[in-house]
Amino acid sequence: MLLELMSNGTLAELPPDNAPSGVKLPEEPSVMLLLPHNKYLLGTSGGKWIYADSSDGRDSQNVSLYDDEVLSLINEGSQPTILPGKTVTALRKELFMLTDPPGNYHATVLMLRTFMRYHSVFSQNDSELPDEKDFYMAMKNDLILAKAYWTLRFALSRNEMETVGRLKAWLRAGPELFTRSNLVSHIWFSIMDMPDQSAISELESLSFSALELKRMTMQNVSPLLVYNPKSGWLILGRFGRDMGTMFFVWVYLNHEIYSELREHKRMSVHDIIYSVWGEYETGQAMNERMKYKGADSQ
Repeated sequence: MLLELMSNGTLAELPPDNAPSGVKLPEEPSVMLLLPHNKYLLGTSGGKWIYADSSDGRDSQNVSLYDDEVLSLINEGSQPTILPGKTVTALRKELFMLTDPPGNYHATVLMLRTFMRYHSVFSQNDSELPDEKDFYMAMKNDLILAKAYWTLRFALSRNEMETVGRLKAWLRAGPELFTRSNLVSHIWFSIMDMPDQSAISELESLSFSALELKRMTMQNVSPLLVYNPKSGWLILGRFGRDMGTMFFVWVYLNHEIYSELREHKRMSVHDIIYSVWGEYETGQAMNERMKYKGADSQ
């Protein structure tokens, strides 16, 4: 896709033959933005972006694009080219829409079958995997299957095996629990001891004071549970590597869902954290899927 930056900051698509002389669009899915000073910005499906000169063949520069962040492109002997955050976001969106989602169908389904063996989409013959088209059709009518598949596919593509563990806890908990109106759970993440002010305000509305939260962080126990008879349970978990705690996870559950998970499902407190975290990640995975090629047809 060949694009031009308009004066109002929007992007306009150009015919491919408008590409600079001597510069060809890659055969792989790509987005090229024509810029002043005979420069262009090129993004390819692998996620790599380069800023290059189309006139003198000088070496290209690797650049990184982040949603909603201004991009400043250096030009020797002249002012830098500035791309507004909304333009950067639009460029990334255009490239995503041309790109297949990361990951591998067969590897994902092969592992997913071990977690959802009794789902009707899987044959009882262990040597057979469902046809890819049939599987995608099944996901259209089964949100739980779709959430599990895309969460696992993205996790495997990034080698995020901890996400796989959280997905298993989510499936064990019973994903349908998180859709019942009388069962309420929330999750927050913080790098500092205390969550941000928005999270603190939400927790205060659930009858957990900022002082109570501070006291929780001062105890060297993980996971740590606090019970409030007015609202339910608050769990603080510490997660990190060998260097120690890297971040905190705060999980709230009302009386009903805590009882379902702890007493009926017999889940450990750690796995309860993972199941709520898994619910959050499956939602994130579905949002991410919508960025990529073919989202409307699957």
